[in-house]
Amino acid sequence: MTAVAGSPLRAGMAAVVALLVVGLFPATAGAQTPQTSPAAQGVAPTVSDPIVVTARPLPERRKTLGWFGAISGYPDGDEPLSRMTGALCIAGVGLPTDLLLGVADRIMQNAQRLGIALGGEKCRPNVVILFVGNGAQQVRWLSDHRPGIFGNMQASEVSAMERDAGPVHAWNLTAITSRDGDQIFQMGDSLPTLHIPSASRINLPIKSQIAAAVILIDRRAVNGKTIGQLGDYATMRALAVVRPRKVDGVSTILSLFDAGGSAPEALTAFDWGYLRGLYSGQGDRRPYAQYVSMAQFVEQEIMTKATKP
Repeated sequence: MTAVAGSPLRAGMAAVVALLVVGLFPATAGAQTPQTSPAAQGVAPTVSDPIVVTARPLPERRKTLGWFGAISGYPDGDEPLSRMTGALCIAGVGLPTDLLLGVADRIMQNAQRLGIALGGEKCRPNVVILFVGNGAQQVRWLSDHRPGIFGNMQASEVSAMERDAGPVHAWNLTAITSRDGDQIFQMGDSLPTLHIPSASRINLPIKSQIAAAVILIDRRAVNGKTIGQLGDYATMRALAVVRPRKVDGVSTILSLFDAGGSAPEALTAFDWGYLRGLYSGQGDRRPYAQYVSMAQFVEQEIMTKATKP
């Protein structure tokens, strides 16, 4: 296993390996007919020629909020969405070391933009990415021999992953803390208790933290995927508790392994809006309030891209 510390590794690693995994290049795009400019045709452009820039329309807010609920699994309103609060530390296995380092670098760059701290050298991994021969079989083996790796997941959820023939099997280990970060305390046979110093009608008295994330990806599925795509996909699965599902009208890196679809090259405006909204504020807001923040960031991301030259 290649353990990756939280400091940036090998600047530009993705560029060095041409952003490609296992040496497979994407299909060459079809040739386009060259367009001849007016100047090349001997026609001088006039000052009065209008230049029209059409911005991409913003999605309807109601639909955007529905998208967020769909990939979050429509959680209860009395528990905030989970996010990583500890320092990020990544470990990986199953691909050549240079490729694993490139994927980890990409995740850490994304984490830094979100304000997530990075672990130092010899940190204890809390994100593990395994490139395996068959993820479903690996889940079954872990269920039989290392059941603790699934944390507080329900047995039915683990069984569902065992039956899932898809190329990705991922889960997050989460824990509830007080708004101030105090953990649940239990002594002997007494009931678990959580100290909450004050109550609020606006914010929730608790937070939900991602203590660890495990991502299993079948090696056969990475053919033709870039390091950037793999790192961005792992970013969404590790730093947020999401349930990838096809949602009409949404461009998201979570579609990377969908059959017969064309996935984006990187995190989209929807993805960045989701993550930025999730990691903004104190983390004790109700899901709907977090969705509103996410929608605002999605709109901001779209407008920023529209104004770039």
